[in-house]
Amino acid sequence: MLVALVVGFILLQAYVLNRPTTSTLNVGFVGASQSLAQPLAATSGGGVTIQTQTVQSLRDGEDQVRSGSLDALVSGDPAAPVVEFKDQLDPTLAANLNTLVQDVVFRQALAGSGVDPAVIEAKVAAAGFHPVALDPNAAQRSQRVVVGIFIAALLFISLQTYGGFVATGVVEEKANRIVEIILSTVRPRQLLFGKVVGIGLVGLIQLVVLGAVSLVAVMKTQVISVPTVGLTAVLAGLLWFVLGFLFYALIYAAAGSLVSRQEDIQAVAAPISILIVGPYVAFFWVVANPDNPIGVALSLLPPFGSRVRLAEAWRGKT
Repeated sequence: MLVALVVGFILLQAYVLNRPTTSTLNVGFVGASQSLAQPLAATSGGGVTIQTQTVQSLRDGEDQVRSGSLDALVSGDPAAPVVEFKDQLDPTLAANLNTLVQDVVFRQALAGSGVDPAVIEAKVAAAGFHPVALDPNAAQRSQRVVVGIFIAALLFISLQTYGGFVATGVVEEKANRIVEIILSTVRPRQLLFGKVVGIGLVGLIQLVVLGAVSLVAVMKTQVISVPTVGLTAVLAGLLWFVLGFLFYALIYAAAGSLVSRQEDIQAVAAPISILIVGPYVAFFWVVANPDNPIGVALSLLPPFGSRVRLAEAWRGKT
């Protein structure tokens, strides 16, 4: 069930990220402003398609705008056109029209000064800057944060789930008095670590399966760049699960030993859940403030260490 949920979440993200969001704008032109029609249609992109058409008269165009057949009507001088719309002008259309009008005025000014606009445009088109990232991990930072949040959420669920299993197992053995028989043959320490290791291996195997399935799903959907973060994400998640589970499972086992009925487990497990929620919240704070001294201090405390260090690692600090 959990595997299906993980795959479904990845497929949903891929669908949302890759789904094209398009809108079509119909713009009419009257008179001399028709020279702007073709350049405006060429600015279509970014999910916005601009369709242009010639209108017979200004009154006819205004009627189409009022009826909703046209989103805008452009008339007048191309260097200072009048743009009529019903109630709200689309921001993309307004920005594109403004750029075209400025270009017309610029070309007219150059021509009036005796300069060939084509030569100036060629030089402007060839100009540009050369980006140089001083941080080699800059391109991967966003992907690292996304993967880190996903692993932190998975660890949060796993620690609470399997930690609860440990506490439940301890209480069951006490309620059935099986623990008295077992302790006659093994030491309490051996019984404790046997239970923690056994349940921990079940959780570890499940995380391995989830990590492998998630990696395959990500490779198929290409939501993030797998060669840069995929294998590292899986290994980091397994490492922090082992460290975090050992810490919290022993606490859950100690809490389970305090009660003898299943009904009392929630009462003793509630404070531990708060202890798990704290590091989970701290994870997001460290992601946003990786260089803060408080984050460094929290990474040294066992309850916070695994997920805070995970946040620092994915931010590229460690």
